[in-house]
Amino acid sequence: MKQRTATTTLLLAAALLATAAPANARPAPPTGAQVQNARTWRTDAFPPGEGALNQPVRVGGHSTWALGNRTIGQGRERTSVGIAYTRDGSDGPWRELALPDSVQGRTAGSDGSGGTWVTGSGQGATTTVSRYRAGQWQTQQAPLHEHAMGGGLTGFATAGDPNDVWAVGYYQPDDYLTFYGVIDHWDGRTWQSVPTPDLGTDYWTLFAVAANSPTDIWASGNVGNEDGWPRPLLLHYDGRSWTEAATPDLDTRPGELTELLALGPDDIWAAGAEIGPSHQDKPTVAHYDGHRWTYQETGIDAGRLYGLTRTQDGVAVVGAANTDGVYRPTGARLTHHGWEPLDIPQSTTAGGRRPSGIVNVAGRLTVVGTDYDGTKDEPVQLPFSVTR
Repeated sequence: MKQRTATTTLLLAAALLATAAPANARPAPPTGAQVQNARTWRTDAFPPGEGALNQPVRVGGHSTWALGNRTIGQGRERTSVGIAYTRDGSDGPWRELALPDSVQGRTAGSDGSGGTWVTGSGQGATTTVSRYRAGQWQTQQAPLHEHAMGGGLTGFATAGDPNDVWAVGYYQPDDYLTFYGVIDHWDGRTWQSVPTPDLGTDYWTLFAVAANSPTDIWASGNVGNEDGWPRPLLLHYDGRSWTEAATPDLDTRPGELTELLALGPDDIWAAGAEIGPSHQDKPTVAHYDGHRWTYQETGIDAGRLYGLTRTQDGVAVVGAANTDGVYRPTGARLTHHGWEPLDIPQSTTAGGRRPSGIVNVAGRLTVVGTDYDGTKDEPVQLPFSVTR
């Protein structure tokens, strides 16, 4: 029997970072309220208002974007709308950027020339992809599949040229338990579908893409196994075609790789989670040294990873573990001395804190995500950002 991971289910529902808070939750504190157990972190200001944030993206030199969704209305009239925040540098406040009705704000990426690609998910054989440059929006359609019932794009990568951009994602035909990966390419004028490898299964998705050069590009996700649980998936593009990469060190670990980082042809990182029959999620980090992929032990004991970024000494990852409906932020940083905990401060909200990503701007790390509170019937989601 096919199993769907929680990540895939969230993508298809387009309900990013949404969760119900415990029924006995107390009223929401101001945005950014947190337990001061990590004095090196500074809370960054957000405009007033609710919102659940997706992964932040560094665009250009010192600009960062964070997309997400906001729930409006009450009861059966509740609906979700896309939101976007931007920030210059690592010290300034976050500012909300109004999204046109035609723009789906779920996933963002740099266009390689100071602009930002923004996309999401929806129904049909195409998905909307918008580009923001110099205060102006331009919107186009990117193909999913001619027989797609719905789907979306979940990651962008620029291969050294604004006219050489890759996007990956998934589409769903008329079977609710069937998913296929999508790879699209921007040539400066249009988005075009690119052939994907035949993986011999009707269940596989892509979440992230990273590029070293036009002939060295990686994509990550998950692929179905015979036992019903997906395993991590890595694809590689050599300038001619996409092929599945061998990952023997990961094949015995069910789960998915949702984050990718390319630091060079012999220095690729991937992160995600081990998700299987035990229902006890464990973080997964893998490294490629130019010859093979190997599993990395970070010291994080539980949960999933949602963010991966470069640091001065190596890389850093962030995520969260959920215990009895309360999120606990987790994170680690690779230094010359090995992996060290990031000690991300917990929120005072009853539902806890869930980081959704991490960026490095001017040598300082910023973690972005959502604090959860409210009640089961009226959940409250507040954006948070901390920097050190």
